[in-house]
Amino acid sequence: MKWTDAKREASVDPEEQAPLGPAAFAALRAEEEPWLPECFVPPPEFDRMVDPRRSVIIFGDPGSGKTAVHRMLETISLGTDGKPLRLLVHWKPALPISATEAGLDWVKAMVGHILDACADALIHHLACYPRDYQGAPTWAQARFVWFIHRHTQGNPVLRWGPLAEGDRPGAPLVRQILNSPVDDILYPDAHPEYVISELVSALKTINLEGIWVLTDGLEGWAEMAFDRLCAGLKAFLSTLSLFDSFGLIYKMCLPSELEPTLSHAGGLARARRRVEGIPIRWDLPTLRQLVERRLSLAFGREPFPLEELCTAAGLPEWLEKVGGASPREWLDQVAGLVEYYTTHPQNRPIDEDTWKRLRLQRPPRLYLDDERRRIIVGGRCVNLEDLPAKAYEMLRYLYQRSGAVVTKAELYFRIYRGLDRIPRLGDKEYEAPKEYTGLIDTNLWRLRQAIEPDPSAPVLLVTRRGHGVVLQARW
Repeated sequence: MKWTDAKREASVDPEEQAPLGPAAFAALRAEEEPWLPECFVPPPEFDRMVDPRRSVIIFGDPGSGKTAVHRMLETISLGTDGKPLRLLVHWKPALPISATEAGLDWVKAMVGHILDACADALIHHLACYPRDYQGAPTWAQARFVWFIHRHTQGNPVLRWGPLAEGDRPGAPLVRQILNSPVDDILYPDAHPEYVISELVSALKTINLEGIWVLTDGLEGWAEMAFDRLCAGLKAFLSTLSLFDSFGLIYKMCLPSELEPTLSHAGGLARARRRVEGIPIRWDLPTLRQLVERRLSLAFGREPFPLEELCTAAGLPEWLEKVGGASPREWLDQVAGLVEYYTTHPQNRPIDEDTWKRLRLQRPPRLYLDDERRRIIVGGRCVNLEDLPAKAYEMLRYLYQRSGAVVTKAELYFRIYRGLDRIPRLGDKEYEAPKEYTGLIDTNLWRLRQAIEPDPSAPVLLVTRRGHGVVLQARW
């Protein structure tokens, strides 16, 4: 099913829904937005991502929409009645505990985790739809029982016992599966390709179109051992036969840092027709459409052009500079406008003066990556390697004291002079403000040129006249 077809089935007319107001821009986390399908705008490569014949690895930075894509992969896998069209398996790559180096043992461990995740998805599906099992032929039922017992890691009775309790409609079936004799469908340690083939053939009898293994990011603790996990994934992706099982499709949303290594994995390089790496890239018209679609959801009116929210001529350029290619940062900058528009009822859009005041109150998010000597401003990465050393030290000092007013004397004596205090008049180290103010002002100007979306109207590095400067950092 192409995205355009799925959209017609899943979308809801915003005029039939109660307007969400500022809540449409509150969380900006796809996993916390149950109404996301109503306003989802696909990235340009989305039809390739959802191709049911192809495994894909979708690479993206934080805020690029990986989780939203993951959510929509789930959504288009549901029929109009909400019932899955395929077995949806959720798997997060994790480091094998027993293996110390990436290799065959790691691949076997990862395959074991995937088969376990398949067993998890299968027994939960049968518990939800027990009639599917009851209507399947005997040979398919035997395969379901065999797969759940043989590929659950740990004791199946202990793992799935809670599903067999209570008066749920599927509880009796779960008890039956857990207590059924297990036929040896395949020999022990059969190749995963054969195991999956047996499972897929049985799934077809209950109208499931194969298996999608869905991945959204990495296990949190695995990020601490990023290099080791990257090596393990590369070994996994280099095992070409794992992607030759018809009916088993991988849809993996992973951090963009993995792309350089994984895109050169041996098996992936040889299997371009079956496995494809796709970076999430947004163009400006699509990002604007994404914002306006959410505005429609917020105010219950379709369409809702950006100009109806704010008439400031510089707003589109501001969104482009601050948001970059990050949907989250575009939405974040519009969120403050939506809140103001909602709490100050009026019959006209926000004007330019009000917009400039609001953007000062809600500056872009800012994060200093000291190790890589760069700063993230909204969705824009700024390389600071060309900054003079002392100017960079000033920025780091201000960042460590975000939100606090820092005097020019403090910047000069602590950063440029390396003193642990600000000398007073009469002290040996004392210098009058006229001796260093120009130096500090020049470096503040350099910093603003580097980090401010509009250096002529700073919102990040702001002067408090008569007191000093403050770095307004939001995370």
